[in-house]
Amino acid sequence: MQKKENSMNQSANNQQANADNFANNSKSLRADAKQNREQILEAAHKSFAQKGLSIPISEIASQAGVGIGTLYRHFPTKEALFEAVNISYKQQLTKKAKSLANHADPGKAFFDFFSSIIKDGFTNRALKEAFKSGAFNTQAANFGVIQDFHSAYATLLIRAQQAKAVREDIDVQDLGTLLIGLLLAIEQQGDATDINRFHRLLSIAIEGLRYKDTFNESK
Repeated sequence: MQKKENSMNQSANNQQANADNFANNSKSLRADAKQNREQILEAAHKSFAQKGLSIPISEIASQAGVGIGTLYRHFPTKEALFEAVNISYKQQLTKKAKSLANHADPGKAFFDFFSSIIKDGFTNRALKEAFKSGAFNTQAANFGVIQDFHSAYATLLIRAQQAKAVREDIDVQDLGTLLIGLLLAIEQQGDATDINRFHRLLSIAIEGLRYKDTFNESK
């Protein structure tokens, strides 16, 4: 009887040990999968920015240090990977915008943020190609991320408008249109790498956004 009881206890202990090992292995696999995904997104962001949308998916996998099968397990198509990169970028921008929401100088916070977005676009070949071809197709599951970004961006804009740093008759949609128009104008005129021209145009855009006291100016 004692033998049987010892055997049952041993069996229970073995089962618990197996369960613990399975749980630990599962956690390890999840951690590895998360790390692979982050490596792929980081490599894809750099690769898309430097070489555009035509870059082979195998090259991105190589840059990430993972096999092509691993990449496809996370992102079944290049379009899915490109969207994931942009969603990740939007999340980073949202975090940055929120960190500036209580800045002592709302005008500076807004214009610094606005300029950084346009500068990112100027150096990102894939982004300009996507604007040109209309390749942005945000999945419904990601709409919340886009809304969070617009909300955080709008907060910076409204605070700058209330501080009389930015003109009052524009909204976030206008800023998006301005961004696309500026980048496409530079691209279509063959000035995609003309940094001096880019800074001149950016300066013109910023001056156009600044608040102007038209009542006093008309006196």
